[in-house]
Amino acid sequence: MRKIGLIAVLIALAGLAWYFIAGATTTTDISASTPKDDNEQELIVVTPWELTSIDPSKSGFIFQRLQLAETLVDTAQNADLQPMLAQSWSANDKGDVWTFVLRDGVKFHDGSSLTADDVVKSLDVALTKPTALKSALISQIKAIDSQTVEITLEKPLMSLPAYLAHATSIILAKSSFDDNNEVKELIGTGPYYATKIEPPQKIEQKAFADYWGEKAKIQDVTYLANSRSETRTLLAQSKPNYLVFTLDSASLSRLQQDPNLQVKSKSLARTIQYKVDAKNPLFNDVNVRQALSDAIDRQAIAQSVMRADNAVAEQILPPVFKDWQIKAATQAPDPQAIKQRLLGLGFTEDANGMLQKDGKPFKFVLRTFSDRPELPIIATALQAQWKKIGVDADVSVGNFSDIAAGHQDGTLEMALYARNYGMTPDPVGSLIEDFDPKGSDWGVMNWQNAELTEDLLKLETTKDSDIATRQRVSEIIFKERPIVPVVYYQQNAAAHKSLKGLEIDGLERNFYLNKLSW
Repeated sequence: MRKIGLIAVLIALAGLAWYFIAGATTTTDISASTPKDDNEQELIVVTPWELTSIDPSKSGFIFQRLQLAETLVDTAQNADLQPMLAQSWSANDKGDVWTFVLRDGVKFHDGSSLTADDVVKSLDVALTKPTALKSALISQIKAIDSQTVEITLEKPLMSLPAYLAHATSIILAKSSFDDNNEVKELIGTGPYYATKIEPPQKIEQKAFADYWGEKAKIQDVTYLANSRSETRTLLAQSKPNYLVFTLDSASLSRLQQDPNLQVKSKSLARTIQYKVDAKNPLFNDVNVRQALSDAIDRQAIAQSVMRADNAVAEQILPPVFKDWQIKAATQAPDPQAIKQRLLGLGFTEDANGMLQKDGKPFKFVLRTFSDRPELPIIATALQAQWKKIGVDADVSVGNFSDIAAGHQDGTLEMALYARNYGMTPDPVGSLIEDFDPKGSDWGVMNWQNAELTEDLLKLETTKDSDIATRQRVSEIIFKERPIVPVVYYQQNAAAHKSLKGLEIDGLERNFYLNKLSW
């Protein structure tokens, strides 16, 4: 693991690196070249996400976003559930038996019709893999008739439809699987079908003429995975048929000034947050946890790092989950006042103005990782802001797995990471996992609250749970702060202005390729 210096140094180095990259690279002038006006022009979609396998349990999110395969349940941009391959669903009074009625007239890419047997096969296979369905405690999935599927649970789960919207629950034709239930061919139902899949970087796909819903207008799409943000930025300016996602926030201003490009940004259902070991003597007092949170200048981080004023995270669940929102407005920090609060809790100042208690400095290691380039920069910003109140955070950047390992072996003091609360449209499942008294690798450490546990159980098992319960969960987390939000993650995308219909999905489920046209 490596240590991080001042944020200013990082920004300066990033700017210098970009200067050399941009100066040494010649990009194509796209002002005189525009795509064909007939949708026969190929679209090239570029993202950082590599294709690890044709198994949906590993790469389902890519297939879902590219609209190669679909789930029983979909979600609107406001996170409300809506029909997809299932036209309707219902549960018994107890909530442990669910019935899904399939949509008529759905064809797989091989021409076969969607049946309940296909659904049972896909979901049964998903249950044997590390998928979201594993948490649903499903005891049986069976076909009632050719268009009806019944799912029986070990215990009531009112958010089951949200689990069936997860990318690992996509439905493939039975012929997609070999005798060992491994995927041998990706045969889905989406508006596009794959003509060539070349892990880890490339997928070629064509519009599916027999798609049941809104048919794709652009006939040919190629997906390319490229992990370097600098390269993705250059590609956005290189040719008129590139659609590039997950752009480096530092390069947005440059792209926004290009008259040939459209640049879109949207807040995602993904929160950059930190968690603390509540058993640690530095963090076992809720007043200390509150003081650390109050010392964060979220607006400054949102503007300087995320390049977005609306990225300020006042609670862990993003605004898209409207039923969970509470009044949790944060204020501009007052370092001196916050320091006085800490002094009132028994801390003292050393000769350098840094806090200590019982002769030990208020010092800890904040772990993060560089897979998401914003995280080390945000960690360094937190380091600088906490120093103003006399707190010494030692930032350590390692691997993604270091946080989970530190959680398990008890060495993790604090971790900064990005948590996707939109993996299922209903965040109850994520919250149950993260706030389980035993804790998960990305959840709380040595902290529990009986009222919170009871409320989450109620939301999990009770039909028509009220909004007040959801808001009470948010209130408890905000007050106790075992996990503290900093900013909401932003998705950025750029394409030539001739590409019509570009839209960013705040839940990270769909590129809406079938809505695009030249």
